[in-house]
Amino acid sequence: MITLAVVNQKGGVGKTVTSVNLAHGLALRGYRTLLIDLDPQGNVADCLGLPAGNDIYQLLFPGIYAPLGSVTQSTGRENLDLVRSDKTSVNLKVAIGSIADRPREYLLDDALDGAHYDVVVLDCAPSVDILHTLALVAAHYILIPTRLDQLAVKGVREMLTTLKSLSRITTCELGAILPTFYDRTTKESYLQLKHLVEAFREFVWPPIPRDVVCRESTRFGQTLWEYSPRTRALVGYEDRSGRLIGGYQQVVDRVEEVLIK
Repeated sequence: MITLAVVNQKGGVGKTVTSVNLAHGLALRGYRTLLIDLDPQGNVADCLGLPAGNDIYQLLFPGIYAPLGSVTQSTGRENLDLVRSDKTSVNLKVAIGSIADRPREYLLDDALDGAHYDVVVLDCAPSVDILHTLALVAAHYILIPTRLDQLAVKGVREMLTTLKSLSRITTCELGAILPTFYDRTTKESYLQLKHLVEAFREFVWPPIPRDVVCRESTRFGQTLWEYSPRTRALVGYEDRSGRLIGGYQQVVDRVEEVLIK
């Protein structure tokens, strides 16, 4: 089993959209996939057309520690299950923070031990808190979605600094940086993508084009694979030779080729 944490300490970078469409894309390729929402906003369930729930609270709250199988929900999609989150996760963070008699940083890792999945995708809140730490300890790799603006490189560096600070308790590594909201008609997007590549080289994967369909699909509770399987955010954009570049389809390709071993 491989665990991937989709993280960025900044909001509005397409993190949840990335988590949902990556997870469903892998499920469509036959990987038994578990998607876990660690954000108190609980947006993952909304994106899948499901009601919010306190599954992660029951899984990790001290004194409850419900078995993973008892809190896992079917999404109605083959090979894709979900552990939901809601506002109770705020109380969960406080409760975990008060634990003193066991290594709290390993709670999620312990909960996933023995899980019968090929891939686990963790959708993390845009903050540095105890749930964020639990995700970095449980994950094998992090994927960092980032907007292509002047603060993009700074945001990625901050995330990597956080990961490095936990090096004594996790073997998690940088898997990839995913440039989102790419608009090839603007010079700014091109220049910021160039700066990312210069700073992080092969870790920068092909960009995800800006696409209003991402918002539309979320409103209807569907993934892009269901709502518009030929949309730009999925299939990318054509280069001068007519070859498709970028999009979540290539993200799934790269995850399968590089990270799933």
